Amino acid sequence: MTARAGNPSVGDESRMHPLDAFMAALASRRLFCDGWGDEETFAGAPLSGRLAATVSPLEVRWGAEQAAGRRRFRDGAFDSPWVALPSEVRLGSVRWMTSERGRGRDACVVLAASRDEGFRLRSWLFAPLVEEGVDLFLLENPYYGTRRALGQKGPHIRTVSEQLQMNIASIEEARALVAHARREGYERVAVAGYSMGGYMAALTAATIPEPVGVAALAAGASPAPVFTKGVHSRSIDFRRLAGSPDDTEARARLATILDAASARLLPPPVKPSAAVILACARDAFVPLAEARALHAHWPGSELRIVDAGHISAVITSGAALRGAIRDAVHRSGT
Repeated sequence: MTARAGNPSVGDESRMHPLDAFMAALASRRLFCDGWGDEETFAGAPLSGRLAATVSPLEVRWGAEQAAGRRRFRDGAFDSPWVALPSEVRLGSVRWMTSERGRGRDACVVLAASRDEGFRLRSWLFAPLVEEGVDLFLLENPYYGTRRALGQKGPHIRTVSEQLQMNIASIEEARALVAHARREGYERVAVAGYSMGGYMAALTAATIPEPVGVAALAAGASPAPVFTKGVHSRSIDFRRLAGSPDDTEARARLATILDAASARLLPPPVKPSAAVILACARDAFVPLAEARALHAHWPGSELRIVDAGHISAVITSGAALRGAIRDAVHRSGT
């Protein structure tokens, strides 16, 4: 179900979906448990100045093709183009999925949401697209799954600097995977993701100097409100970041750091008409206002709103999520 853009935002918790509230209650405050990390990561050039000036196709070392019901897949390894990662994190992992009938004409690079390790969830949610001729490249994020850092326990990012390194590396890897797909002969290519993956997809599309489709799902213009104001902020021990009971300055500093990676600081994608932004009307994690802000910054993009929460949309709105990717792919053609 798609709602009109006039629906109210969920800035107040009265509109919060019950499943979002339940997940928020389980927050363990383990995010950034080791503090700010390497503070040099916060300084220097803005995001656009840190990325490579040119995008080279990712060189993937593919394994054997395997069957999975009506689909086939291959897992691949690669060396991340973002060389600042620790060696064990820099060794990347990607899964390519296609139909048993053979390779499709289109492709989409699908990025991971927060704490999304491996490929199971995205395969379950998005694999039906391969039956429609859209092959998938599922990227495993740095610091997740097989790419955890030494001493890292679980999918919890230990420092703010590791979060930024993850985000920059994900963008570089996604850009390189898009270039890889084009070199492989796919006619239309898009990049997509849910939640954090949606933010990274938006930034990826905005930094590719040629037309590419983008489906930013349950995401918006900036991650700052998500980490400092939304229910996701309950996962962060701000008092530990602040070093005192008063966390006001720590919240403000984190917001400033994260807002430096806002999509509003980058130009729109080359073809904004190939951008589909899907927001959740009862989202307690990502404010609806952030999706509207991204839509406003990308003239010609489409904003869709589903009547769901951030967590429940994955369960109840799969068809709408896949539809956003499908349309972004189809619109990416020149």
